[in-house]
Amino acid sequence: MITLIATALLSMAAMKGDAVDNARKAFNNCMIEVHNVAVSEKVTPTAFIKTSDEACPTERAAYKAILVKAERSYGSSLADAEKFAAEEIQILVDSVVTSFNENVEGGSKLTPEK
Repeated sequence: MITLIATALLSMAAMKGDAVDNARKAFNNCMIEVHNVAVSEKVTPTAFIKTSDEACPTERAAYKAILVKAERSYGSSLADAEKFAAEEIQILVDSVVTSFNENVEGGSKLTPEK
């Protein structure tokens, strides 16, 4: 039992320093900031979609690069790794767009990850 708990704690500690998760978190937090500014400025949903597609280019590129590298290390082809990375990025963007559509009227903001 103690071994199981120790293994779980070590696994969680390793995840805190995970490069993929850190890059995801940086991109997600950037997108959250874009969301929160757009909510404050009462941007239209259509305008926000365009904004979200172009937002956070540095964080987006870093996240994509690390996702591709990770997928390649598992044996994926470059094309498959890039497809996977694009899908993961789009999932995050879609989530923020959905949140924006729900929050723009009421002025609710998202909280960045720590």
